[in-house]
Amino acid sequence: MIDVAQQINAVRRRVGTRILEAGEARTVTISQTYRATIEDVWDACTSAERIPRWFLPVTGELKLGGRYQLEGNAGGTIEGCDPPKSFSATAMAGRTIAAYTATPG
Repeated sequence: MIDVAQQINAVRRRVGTRILEAGEARTVTISQTYRATIEDVWDACTSAERIPRWFLPVTGELKLGGRYQLEGNAGGTIEGCDPPKSFSATAMAGRTIAAYTATPG
């Protein structure tokens, strides 16, 4: 069973802004350190079989330019992919960009 308080405290959160072509955008950064290799974390974040273990079931083409759909939630397009370091995807009708970045700890 997960220790909810410990999990909440393990996650770091930061709110900020950045400049996009369309103007200034708000950013929310959520980060956590895992006791795993970058390759294992990458697989957990990009494998349709593993994503539902920690988030929601996902369908679609999980590759650069592919479209995906989270069950009962947002869908979008994979915009960038540099395994095992980073990926970015649009979500919620293209208005939100979600990004994953892995850094060795």
